[in-house]
Amino acid sequence: MFEIKQVTKRLTAVTALLLGGFVINSHAATATYNPSTGLVELPVVEVLSGGSSAFYSAQLQLSGSELQLVSAAPIGAASGQRNVFDSDTAAVHIPSVLVGSDDYYVKLKLVPGSNPLRFSLDQVVSNAFQGCPSFSTNGPTAGSCILSGTITSNVTLTKNIQWILSGGVYIGGDKVQNATITINPGTKIFGQSGADYLWIRRGSKIMAEGTPDNPIVMSGPLQQEPGEWAGLVIAGNAPVNGCNAGVALCEIPFEAITTEKFGGNNPNDNSGVLKYVQILFAGAQVRPDEELNGLTLNGVGSGTIISHVHVHAGLDDGIEVFGGTAQMKYIVVTDTRDDSLDWTQGWKGRAQFVLIKQAADSGDRGIEADNNEVNHDSAPRAQPILSNMTIIGRNGSAVQGVLLRRGTGANIHNSVITGGFKECVRIDGASTYTNAGSVSSLSGKLTIENSFVKCTSNFSDGEGKTFTTADWFAAQPGNKAVDPLLSGYLPAAGSPLTTGGSAVGDSFFTIVDYVGAFKDAGSDWTREWTFPF
Repeated sequence: MFEIKQVTKRLTAVTALLLGGFVINSHAATATYNPSTGLVELPVVEVLSGGSSAFYSAQLQLSGSELQLVSAAPIGAASGQRNVFDSDTAAVHIPSVLVGSDDYYVKLKLVPGSNPLRFSLDQVVSNAFQGCPSFSTNGPTAGSCILSGTITSNVTLTKNIQWILSGGVYIGGDKVQNATITINPGTKIFGQSGADYLWIRRGSKIMAEGTPDNPIVMSGPLQQEPGEWAGLVIAGNAPVNGCNAGVALCEIPFEAITTEKFGGNNPNDNSGVLKYVQILFAGAQVRPDEELNGLTLNGVGSGTIISHVHVHAGLDDGIEVFGGTAQMKYIVVTDTRDDSLDWTQGWKGRAQFVLIKQAADSGDRGIEADNNEVNHDSAPRAQPILSNMTIIGRNGSAVQGVLLRRGTGANIHNSVITGGFKECVRIDGASTYTNAGSVSSLSGKLTIENSFVKCTSNFSDGEGKTFTTADWFAAQPGNKAVDPLLSGYLPAAGSPLTTGGSAVGDSFFTIVDYVGAFKDAGSDWTREWTFPF
């Protein structure tokens, strides 16, 4: 069945697209429609699958009210603005379609189970500014619109408008009046001050689907200094800790804005999609002594897709995870003033392919890991599984690369911790040591395997120790305290990181044979879509 999920007023444009000739004006990617054959020619389509890309030329055949794939042939890699098919979201993004003299963004959705593949029309949006939609107000400059207050209907943010946050902008009520905010590729959203943030409440969704050539950007007005705006918060219904024992439904007020709650009983909760997104210069105070992070994940569930996200120059933490089961791949955190990745309140998620790189003059810890600040043994206990991380500290002043404390668990694989950290790894607190077991009989709840460390001092020990961090590291397979030989953040020629990786044994993780976030200079998945760092 043909399905238009977001009805527009431009019905004539839709008709022209399906029944008449059109040209896709997308720089390296162009397409033509031949009325005599009914064929749509797409010379360049980038197919995204995880962290890899393949490029094809393709033909689509107009068949009734759908477009059917009739051929696809591999071609060489292409750069510049182009058509993209994202296998994670089953969407085709066509950035610029000319219909006569009018220019449109078009999104197609794969029809589930279709064979041959068929696509329905999901969006047709003018690339020209046509005024502010009803859920916004006129901005201070031409082509800008202001978002404010609580939005309880489904809305779409498009790249033809510069979106400005005014105060806290909430999507949906808390588990009532659920709404979805869709953010199209190339869209830019700006906070004006520390009072400005975007908050996705429990039950609502953010569908932020950028592409490598058209990432979504959330930033401050000047794009120069940490803390120009507050940040992005997503609240979900996945389990968290911090409640009294026996509580049937654990819901926690957020520390910075205590009127907002998070957490629930659904580990598979779905808060939407974050793909090819930049979150820049965030982390400002929202009230005295309380900041937001660049990206805050509050009880977010594993049904949420978080992939290819770059958090840069945050005044507080880059990403902080408060419980839940959120899963992440292809994550970049750079130049944060505090911790790059922080978790607490029982996070049991997963992450793979993570680059953490501190600025030369700022940054605290690469990872700060707690189970719970108040009750170190609160359940569910934090135990994320992390693989293929590259964590690089600043020159001599950063504290720890990884601090494991307050009862946390974790399973770390195939990772490298290096640079100017005073200590690569520190374990702290009696509850953390107890959770780990003993060097001769590890519990499996706090482990590190097939990983490399090289810092000013590789290890240190905290209060309540029952073994040394150095002995714990040495007792586990594949670990080495040697120079990883990096060139910038990539393995240099002769680096020991290019081999020695091992499978994690969990279906979320891509099987690779290397240690760290990158195989070599040719596998730099940060290129094109990230902010310069």
